[in-house]
Amino acid sequence: MTCRSDDCRGATRQRPFRHRLLATNAALFCAAIAAPVYADAAASSEATAQARSSAGQQRQPQDIVVTAAPLFRDVRPERDLNEQDVASYGVSTVDELLGELQNELDSDEDPVFVVNGERVYDLDDIAAYPVEIIKQLQVLPRGSATRVGGSPTQRVFNLTLKGKVRSATATGASRIATEGDWHSVRGEAILTSVEGRQRGNIALRVQDDDALLESQRGIIQPQSSIPFALAGNVIAYPDLSGEIDPLLTDSAGEVVTTAPIPAKGDPDLADFAAFANQLNVTDIGQFRTLRPAVRSYDFNATYTAPLTRWLTSTTTVRLNRSTNRSLLGLPSEIFVLGVDNPASPFSQPVALALFGEEPLRSRYRRDSGEANLNLTAKLGGSWRAVFNGRHSEAEERTRTGRSSSFSPVALDDSVNPFGPDPAGLVQISIDSARSSYRNTTAQLTLTGSPLRLPAGDSTLTVEARGGWSSIHSQSSFSGQSTSIDRSERAVRAAVDIPIASRRNGFLPELGELSASADYTRVHFSDAGHAYRSSLGLTWEPWDFLRLRGSTEKARDPAPIEILGNPAIVTPSVRLFDPLTGDTVDVTLVSGGNPDLKPQTTDTRRLSAILRLVPSLGLQLSGEYTDLRTSDFVSGLPPTSEAIMLAFPERFIRDADGVLVRADLRPVNFAKHDQQSFRYGLSLSAPLGGGARPNFASGQSEEAADDSAAAAARHPPTRLQITANHTIVFKDEILIRPGLGPVDLLDGGAIGIAGGRVRHQLDGTVAITSGGTGVRLGVTWVGASRLDTLIEGGPERLRFSPVLTLNLRAFADLKRVFPSSGLASGARASLNLINLTDERQHVRNSLGNTPLQYQPAYRDSLGRTIEFEIRKVF
Repeated sequence: MTCRSDDCRGATRQRPFRHRLLATNAALFCAAIAAPVYADAAASSEATAQARSSAGQQRQPQDIVVTAAPLFRDVRPERDLNEQDVASYGVSTVDELLGELQNELDSDEDPVFVVNGERVYDLDDIAAYPVEIIKQLQVLPRGSATRVGGSPTQRVFNLTLKGKVRSATATGASRIATEGDWHSVRGEAILTSVEGRQRGNIALRVQDDDALLESQRGIIQPQSSIPFALAGNVIAYPDLSGEIDPLLTDSAGEVVTTAPIPAKGDPDLADFAAFANQLNVTDIGQFRTLRPAVRSYDFNATYTAPLTRWLTSTTTVRLNRSTNRSLLGLPSEIFVLGVDNPASPFSQPVALALFGEEPLRSRYRRDSGEANLNLTAKLGGSWRAVFNGRHSEAEERTRTGRSSSFSPVALDDSVNPFGPDPAGLVQISIDSARSSYRNTTAQLTLTGSPLRLPAGDSTLTVEARGGWSSIHSQSSFSGQSTSIDRSERAVRAAVDIPIASRRNGFLPELGELSASADYTRVHFSDAGHAYRSSLGLTWEPWDFLRLRGSTEKARDPAPIEILGNPAIVTPSVRLFDPLTGDTVDVTLVSGGNPDLKPQTTDTRRLSAILRLVPSLGLQLSGEYTDLRTSDFVSGLPPTSEAIMLAFPERFIRDADGVLVRADLRPVNFAKHDQQSFRYGLSLSAPLGGGARPNFASGQSEEAADDSAAAAARHPPTRLQITANHTIVFKDEILIRPGLGPVDLLDGGAIGIAGGRVRHQLDGTVAITSGGTGVRLGVTWVGASRLDTLIEGGPERLRFSPVLTLNLRAFADLKRVFPSSGLASGARASLNLINLTDERQHVRNSLGNTPLQYQPAYRDSLGRTIEFEIRKVF
């Protein structure tokens, strides 16, 4: 439910009917999905040689396959997916599939995308296509991207598409939190046409997420030193914690430091004395969002067509609008009531602590558009030229409410603060910020083989790029406007050289050995020169083992968005203060920093792939990474002891030492050093079952087609497993020269989330039969700790390990309801996210949880259930 002005005070009503309906659907769905998978797994696994030898006799006019040029014929893929493998992920679009694969690989660098042998420079050119267009998808290891002009450190996602597809796809999904009070819906409509080298796609995606209030998750609110309330409380003035009035003390018979404003319209001293030292209380959690209300619209249109036999063009247009609405609590004000005010029964000035009746709101909107043109030309037998031109624009607007005054306000003697609506006295001011971005780039890349060496063809890439970008921003908070314009000119050269090759008979005792190098030089109009260089060596001593080492160094200026973003001020942001141990509401400042220095990164990698049983897809992989960054650019993380001590000017306290303001605009850290090792295995094994085409001699073509159709409806059952373990050996940050390093693995931290986790496990287990199956995702994040100071003494917060299970079950409805025409091309999916409703727990040495670390702050939704229906027409 989105919180609106007329209903935000109360908790969102439960949706018992929706929960029962979803539970019923889930039970029926699980029963339906189990039947075909179990039947396929139990079916006979016999496969005759006659069926294989006769496969070529089958007539398949509906499946024209476009095969890619053999750019990677000598590179063994890390993943090799056919149509059934693609369907086994239970996803809808190409970008969703690629995202699943990148999560399995834990890829930290954008890969190169190749479609039908031609490089795609922007994922948007292929992202929104339905997965049904894919005939084969290969994930090629690091170093393979040099064949198509990529860097030696990039992987390749190599897609081969079907030759003819025409479809309309509709998807609708509803997701709820099992604790209630939150709901999300999304929808997608896609029109697709693929005919050989010509293809087009139009996609519209919409998503709408409810807001979730703190009161709907039982968040305990921190106690304020000033007792604000909607009905109001009387406190002393100017000593806000002292005795209100000697006359009130005499009337009550005790020293009175607080008194609630009575509901009576014209209260006297006795009315205040009757409830002396009691308080009017307001649950501020009813006016604060744990999660904002979010709505997004995304339109993507792309068209690829051959202009001549040697020239292909791809044009893509994308439009997006995203909105975000949050509640930040209630505005608060201290009003001074003088003795001359006719409504005052007091003998001296007093203060009234009031909340305003309308919540503070933060509204954010981003509108963006992008157009991309890609021209690929084949020049001779082995050379390709690619021109890529892109233009994008975006505008962001933020409006944030805050209390009009930060200091006590004297009431006019004509104002009666004890009227029917005292909260109406509180006024709200609006801060606004706006920024607009433009970016235009033009790039020409030439890739080919200039020289045939004894071990094979070398590959050379030369590239030239020009770019123009600008940002213009203004903020009512700072009263300043910022404009930054940047142009860039870049040249790049990359080479891949085969040194030895068993396949080509040159130094065969060394196996397959090649080296690669890459160098880029860029001049920025506002930041001077930057560069990027890399060296790589790939060695396959045997077919079952691939080894690779690489080193890369880069110097890059901060993006102009980080330099020029406007200052945005957000009141009542809840932060943990590690110097006092308290959780407080502060005014938070975010935005850009025009004084950031360029960042230098030095990366070294060693990786290995061991192919144990190719027929089962069983392989082991491992990668060691040593990452060293100087002048590391980062938004200043939320408060930690190390950050506060290093940047005291960014954290402002009041006279009592209470944190009241935090400026988290980005900074340069001196150094950041990380060393980690990730290793894992993957497996894709047949479990048998499934119908097989019958190509008996003398069989009619119609019977053969029926047999093939039956095989497509009942593909074999497979078991898929991936498992990975990441170990972090070192993670240290030097915030500023002269300070000691912060060891993120041993109690140090630069944010409230705790230190770096040393161990993390993740994996998937899937049993699938084509487009029907079950996938279980597992993630285990180890324990960590955070050293803090509480009232000058050391304290250690301990963050518990977290095990998260995500279950996705999906069914091809045609297999469940074979006689139904509506079931053709339809799929139902049930997703259980955080199946066990696990949340991280944070405790101090006494076993208590600081308010900032309440479980609902760590994971506001908990377990959610999503039901999706997808139909391909």
